[in-house]
Amino acid sequence: MKNAVKLLGLAFCMAFFSSCCSYKGKVMLESCSSVLFGVTAGANSSNFSEGGEYDYGGQDNASRIGVQLGARAFLPINDNFSVESGLGFASKGSTTDFGSESDGGEVFSLEERTRLSYLEVPILARYQFNNTGFSTFAGLQPSLLLSAKQEVEGTGQPSVSMDVKDSFKNFDTAAVLGVGYQFNNGLQLNASYDIGLDNIVDSNTQGLGELRNRSLKLSLGYIFGK
Repeated sequence: MKNAVKLLGLAFCMAFFSSCCSYKGKVMLESCSSVLFGVTAGANSSNFSEGGEYDYGGQDNASRIGVQLGARAFLPINDNFSVESGLGFASKGSTTDFGSESDGGEVFSLEERTRLSYLEVPILARYQFNNTGFSTFAGLQPSLLLSAKQEVEGTGQPSVSMDVKDSFKNFDTAAVLGVGYQFNNGLQLNASYDIGLDNIVDSNTQGLGELRNRSLKLSLGYIFGK
């Protein structure tokens, strides 16, 4: 099912991109020359969706706040539809609290913070509502894992940081759903939700079961020449 969603999404995006270069045998120079460029920055709240054998043991698996930066290219197809892609950096992960209480009533706190840094390539189709600045968009987002760090801190113990990149797969794919608002001065506000389609745990890693990225994003961008 997940592979079918990916294939359909990629086929949909490829069809949009190919339409900008040919239509009934004619090159659409006007559309291809109307490409707009922009930059974006914002924050995200990310977490892991659990599956398989792994369970946090009923402990508090909290969201982690991260940053995101990127550059985008926008290709208008007509007055309502456009496609966009680009490159972006996003910091994702999760925070888990393994706090417990001993028989003597002493509280022991153990917090595990996982930070995953990705290079993202969103491939999106956007629909702009007539006579409003509002839009909705959807697509796929392949990602390359740049780094994976895990920090563990317990009561009365110094913080320990580890490189855990070998525990995670190098590539991930997410489905993206979002809404946006385009201001007249070129500013663009977007809110989106990334639904990880792949188990990001490396097949050689024991004891983690299945984990998938989930991320709620809020960003402010600027489109040049808009």
